Amino acid sequence: MIDPNSVRLVPSVPQPVSGQPLQQAVLGSGHYVAEEFRFLAAKVAGIASERFTTIGVVSTGPGEGKTTVALGLTAALARISQHRALLLEADLRQPAVERYLGMPRIGGVSDFLAGHATSVPVRTISPPGFSVLAAGRERLARPELLGSERMASLIGACQLSYGYVVVDCPPLDPVADAVALQDILDGFLLVIRARRSPKTAIERAVSRLKENRIRGIVFNDQPEVLPLGYAYGYGYQDERERYLKSDESEEQR
Repeated sequence: MIDPNSVRLVPSVPQPVSGQPLQQAVLGSGHYVAEEFRFLAAKVAGIASERFTTIGVVSTGPGEGKTTVALGLTAALARISQHRALLLEADLRQPAVERYLGMPRIGGVSDFLAGHATSVPVRTISPPGFSVLAAGRERLARPELLGSERMASLIGACQLSYGYVVVDCPPLDPVADAVALQDILDGFLLVIRARRSPKTAIERAVSRLKENRIRGIVFNDQPEVLPLGYAYGYGYQDERERYLKSDESEEQR
């Protein structure tokens, strides 16, 4: 395995994000969604002592809101960890972080995994002061590299520099790229979008992971929780069945 100490994380000067509504909701203060992310971050920090500091954010399929959750969680963790929180983008097929933040696309994770780079650029988003290691420009023909020793060394290097590493993972369905990360990360938060994810799809996706890899659930887009269609609720692993039953009831209506 590559020594994580030999992997260079090259920081940039702090970069502001543009003022789009999504970014204001996720990164701003006093907004309903930002408050919910702070609650989620507090829950994650509460179980960090159980080794949950490299956090994969995963969903059943595309369109569930996992990238928004990953951004909001990282921003909130930065506020409670003296800015020592990093978002690592591992969804190499459909990268979206730079587009969401209004930043140009530069080298990143894929370039490092392909062996075309010995260092990776890390950008600081200010405010609120979290860091981003984006997917990169290289198109990977071998997604299994996500589970490689090179990826493990990259995440290890991030752990040396940051208190929390939030990984925006690929969806579990229709491809299973995220499965390759399960032995590198401390666990996953599963994002489930209300009225979108059928119970059978959730069960099929979760079955691809080893037991106890799902550490919590983020129930997304539930209007009964917050107004204006914004909702990010958090549940522990033992509440998973309640969410699945709720989804099944929705299907039967």
